[in-house]
Amino acid sequence: MSNSFPFKANVFREFPAGNFYRANAKNFPVLKGLAVQALDIKPGGVREPHTHPNANQLDFCISGKGLVGIVGPEGETHYLELNPGDISFVPQGYLHWIENRGEEPLSFLVVLSHEEPQTIEFSEMFSGVPRETLAKMYEVPESAFAQIPNRTVVIGGAQAPSSFREAAE
Repeated sequence: MSNSFPFKANVFREFPAGNFYRANAKNFPVLKGLAVQALDIKPGGVREPHTHPNANQLDFCISGKGLVGIVGPEGETHYLELNPGDISFVPQGYLHWIENRGEEPLSFLVVLSHEEPQTIEFSEMFSGVPRETLAKMYEVPESAFAQIPNRTVVIGGAQAPSSFREAAE
């Protein structure tokens, strides 16, 4: 069994806005009880909102300027700005995302407290609900959802305006 793994030489997924790397018990068997992921996100890119039903998450900002957004089960929100050397913590099951808020590429190392963490992407949740149900729930016409793509995003998006928090309130 090897105790070495060429992490950044094994891109798990590539996207126009960045790359996603993953090491877990499946591809690096020495990992017991945890998994490691890395994100390289271009300026303006976003790691889409998602949740890990079976794992806590610790984020480490290697380079760049990032924002970690977190929404808890009681609706509490946290917007954490991270610079190189900063860490953040996301509790198991909380919705969260990472944005590149700087002009340089953002590099994050993510450690998860499960050797095979589960991930549910926001786009998967949203696209899994019939538009008719969404229209009823939000009391808007079904056509309001017609332009939302029915696909998983993972890393994408454009740079969010700096006042996005005020717009959400």
